Amino acid sequence: MRLRPKLLIAGGLGAVGLIILIFAFAGGGGIRDHLSDNYRRVSSDGGSIVYSSDQKPKAVYEEIRSAVSPADTQVDPQGYFLRYSDDIVAVTASGTGSRIYLDDERHGYAHWFPFVAGVWGTGGGSGEGIRGGGPGAGK
Repeated sequence: MRLRPKLLIAGGLGAVGLIILIFAFAGGGGIRDHLSDNYRRVSSDGGSIVYSSDQKPKAVYEEIRSAVSPADTQVDPQGYFLRYSDDIVAVTASGTGSRIYLDDERHGYAHWFPFVAGVWGTGGGSGEGIRGGGPGAGK
């Protein structure tokens, strides 16, 4: 094959890759945009951004989960918890409706530790995901 066809193929593949990257970064605003577009912001409680809804917690949880797919979820009698790559969302009962708490990952683990630590770990950092290693591992 001559040089020109090779360059055209390489350029075409590069253009396709660039288009995929643009859609990956631009498409879907993520959980933060979804919450701000669909729920009433009521406060910034410490490190949390708090939203409210007139819907019951389970309905809010299901709507959020279907709109922006979480990495993991945890359901507890105290609320519904959704883990995203950099954020944690907690949906709890408030009167006849719901409160939706949005936290960055670090604050979310600290805030919701009693409900998510046994399932998602402690949020202690990058070394936590390493399994095994025997006695003294991680020192």
